[in-house]
Amino acid sequence: MPSQQQDYILRHIETIGRLIARLRRKGKTLGEEDKTDLNETLLLALHLQEKNFGMPAAKFLGLSADEQLAALQSGEAKSAGQARCLTYATLLQHTAELYAYRGSTDLALGARLLALYIALSVALESPADAAPVRTHVRDLLAILDGADLPPSTREMLEQFETRTT
Repeated sequence: MPSQQQDYILRHIETIGRLIARLRRKGKTLGEEDKTDLNETLLLALHLQEKNFGMPAAKFLGLSADEQLAALQSGEAKSAGQARCLTYATLLQHTAELYAYRGSTDLALGARLLALYIALSVALESPADAAPVRTHVRDLLAILDGADLPPSTREMLEQFETRTT
């Protein structure tokens, strides 16, 4: 992915993060303006995911997690492919939080589980700078505390924990 496009996506991820921070400060009671901002930000997150994949949402959302990983890494150097995957995991994590504010707990859980799967996949590939990936995985695990993980994710988590302890 060209650096300019990656910068574009990362700048807008920061925008999403600022909205989430504002919503956290306000608490669970959202006004109409907040709900409008929330819905617009969810659309922005989807747009950024389309940019990251280079394809329409309908296409990449129909792919399995492993197919999504392969699509993000296709034609990229290992580090660039991993960066695209981690960008996707970050977008999923933010999207999950937006879904949670909207009261869509099932969608939030699904996005978090997919983000964890993606982050664990990258972590297990042993990226050059593994510390941020480990932090990302640990943040997701803290949020998912007590959630029932799919068997493939649970297996990857066991491998991750074995390597990081």
